[in-house]
Amino acid sequence: MEINNFKALLSLLKDPDHDTFRAIADSLTLDIPTLEELWRQADDDLALSRLDWLIRLARFNKLEKALDEWHRNGAMDIIEGAWLLATFQYPDLSFTEIDDTIENMVKEVWLELQDDMTLSETVDTLNRIIFVDNGLRADTQNMALQDNIFINDVLRTKKGSRSGLAIIYLGVAQKLELPVFATPLPIGMFLSWINDDVLGNNIEFYIDPFNGGKIIDETVMMNYIERHNIYYVPELLFPSSNDVAIEMLLYELVSAYHKAGLESQVEDICQLIQKFQERQYQE
Repeated sequence: MEINNFKALLSLLKDPDHDTFRAIADSLTLDIPTLEELWRQADDDLALSRLDWLIRLARFNKLEKALDEWHRNGAMDIIEGAWLLATFQYPDLSFTEIDDTIENMVKEVWLELQDDMTLSETVDTLNRIIFVDNGLRADTQNMALQDNIFINDVLRTKKGSRSGLAIIYLGVAQKLELPVFATPLPIGMFLSWINDDVLGNNIEFYIDPFNGGKIIDETVMMNYIERHNIYYVPELLFPSSNDVAIEMLLYELVSAYHKAGLESQVEDICQLIQKFQERQYQE
């Protein structure tokens, strides 16, 4: 954009008439770098606050479109979905950095897996690499924090919520082509290991990432449900898609942002949840 156009737009952004600003906002098709350059040149509090809002709106629209594309492409990579969600808080976050860290875990597990391993031995190997060698652990003191949900924060601090840890475990397992799926409960995400050779209920067992990847059975899952007064329907314990896993993170973010008093972020995340639900209804 030419400097004269910059100055003209900055002048309009300073206009105290809200209708004028709304007309500008509705007509703008500027990319985020251009808006950020406008922000750097602004010297008026009103213009700065409006540009803050426009940049936030542009980033949100970009994220919304990216998540929609991820869904339309089959939501195959749970790590990509988790990275996209983390860009809500960290817009410049590199996917390569996140993916490389996960791929290193995948390689560590792959080097130790043997064809004659039992399922429990395979899970033990996953658990040792993820929770012992890489040091990931449950944060039992501050579960309702954004830092325990966003994948980059969990990898950085080595601490996570039940769902924050589950996403990383799920990503490693899926990259190894192991039959592991999300099984979200209202208290957080568990994982299920399925057996495609069995008709009907083909869940071999469940995995609790918040408890070091402990293998648990349906009885234990039912105990969780009863203890937390969760309304039970059989589908609650079924394996779920990667879409549903990311939606679970969104619900946890609503709780975390609300607890932190960040209501504008709560509104944005609720919009993303609504989009996820609309896609499910359309299928």
